[in-house]
Amino acid sequence: MGKCLDFKGCGFDNRDEARFCSQCGLPTRGTVLQGHYEIQSLIGKDRGTATFQGIDRQNRQAVTVRALIPRDTNARERDNFLQDAELAVSLSAHVNDPGSIRVIDYGQDGPIVYMVKTTGATSQSPEPQPSPLSRIINRLSSDFFPQTPSPGGTGDEEETQIRIAVPTGISQAVSPPRKTPAPAVHDWLAEGNLAYEHGNYEQALMAYDMTINQDRSSVEAWGGKGATLLHLGRPEEALQAYDQALALSPHDPECWTSRASVLHDLQRYDEEMYCYEQALTFDPDYVYAWSGRGMALAEKGYSEEALVAFDRALLLDSQQATVWQAMGDTLYSLQRYDEALIAIDRALSLDNDQASLLDTKGNILRRLKQPEQALALHEQATQTEPNSATNWFDKANDLRDLRRFGEALNDYDRALALDPTLAGAWYNRGNVLAALRMFEDALNSYDQALQYDDGLISAWYNKGSLLHELQRHQEALAAFDRALALDVHYIAAWNNKGLSLFALGRLDEALAALDQATSFAPEEPDAWYNKAVVLDKLGRKQEAITCRDWARSLDQQVKQA
Repeated sequence: MGKCLDFKGCGFDNRDEARFCSQCGLPTRGTVLQGHYEIQSLIGKDRGTATFQGIDRQNRQAVTVRALIPRDTNARERDNFLQDAELAVSLSAHVNDPGSIRVIDYGQDGPIVYMVKTTGATSQSPEPQPSPLSRIINRLSSDFFPQTPSPGGTGDEEETQIRIAVPTGISQAVSPPRKTPAPAVHDWLAEGNLAYEHGNYEQALMAYDMTINQDRSSVEAWGGKGATLLHLGRPEEALQAYDQALALSPHDPECWTSRASVLHDLQRYDEEMYCYEQALTFDPDYVYAWSGRGMALAEKGYSEEALVAFDRALLLDSQQATVWQAMGDTLYSLQRYDEALIAIDRALSLDNDQASLLDTKGNILRRLKQPEQALALHEQATQTEPNSATNWFDKANDLRDLRRFGEALNDYDRALALDPTLAGAWYNRGNVLAALRMFEDALNSYDQALQYDDGLISAWYNKGSLLHELQRHQEALAAFDRALALDVHYIAAWNNKGLSLFALGRLDEALAALDQATSFAPEEPDAWYNKAVVLDKLGRKQEAITCRDWARSLDQQVKQA
């Protein structure tokens, strides 16, 4: 099994244990149809049908299997095929010539319908009697042909067979009315749901499509198809599937909420919020609409509105660990750390093995100036989920706060080995290297951080400060200007820009930069001291004295406070 036998037309690589191709639906090599006919090779294809070489496992004779290609045919065509196959079996029962090709069986297995022929290479007994095991097909309707009892048949035998034999003696003058035989009912929906639950999304998609081919009004099949397509990274198609589901069931809050999740992936946020509103219109107590709405609002920065939605969701179902976690994350973003800790503890009481919860609680404790307790939680998170770059990054931050710089550096490197694009890890790594006075290495880390996030203001500022320390003042000015372009009120950047300009002998420009610092932060003594130095150098002695006296006054106020 494995690769599709239709190498040219499909060639899909299936799982080794797959019986049917997940892409076109044809049986793979070694598949045994209804426990009887083993597929060996593909002979050819013609207008929606495929012909296979096979073997009859019961008598070890070669057979030819003709099947419809599921991808290229619909339910009506499959019904007609089964009807024609039934008639062909009936007519073949009267063919007694040795070596003649005869249709000996037909059926349905998985996504395909098929008929089985002898190859004509081996003589057959005049009236072969297939085993009842080969007839795993539906019982024919009583009015398919006029009811004429078969010679030697008994009622008990008929009841034990799944298909009855077609009677002989049909008049050639009048064609009796033909009714489509009911094919064996295969629960494709259940198969699709099971495959989805096990993460076999290609298989699930095929099963949902088969369900829809049988019943286009199946809301559950359209919904399952939408969810599967979203997992397969095909959101536009997923949206179409949910639109079909909503056309069939426009008041279904679950469909509206699922459609919202697809729109979220497509970054169509206004439409996403409309879907949540529709869901809550039809069911004001639909907990998943409230939680989804809250998460969308939190992501868009509407934190207070998000908290209201989370509150409503938890009033409806207080056992939702994911909602407690989302509430904790939102409170954390608002710096309401004590409340965030309560929410995360509730989430942990419901799901105490989730690494992301341990990580979030650790971050809250670090913000509450409890780095030792934070470190214990982050160590647990890295053990639970060792391949998470975020867990190693947050553990390194604890070690940095504890001034265990060597260990912190190792953990930042662990995080970056897992995710080299993590700008925050490069930035904090640079800070640790700067604390270890490894300035050139620190500059390299800041450059890496800015490569992945050139809007990281503090990285520009710290880079400028290190360059100033290394007396590379012109480069420092460029870094400070980048920081100020992102935030014109960045007081420390104005102050340090003034110092670099002073070092370059550009005194008037230095004074202008320090004027900006003191105007934006008149209570900052350092800027006044530096301004006094520049004024002194410019020969403006009285102004320098005034600035210095004001700086001393501010220092005194700080000490008294």
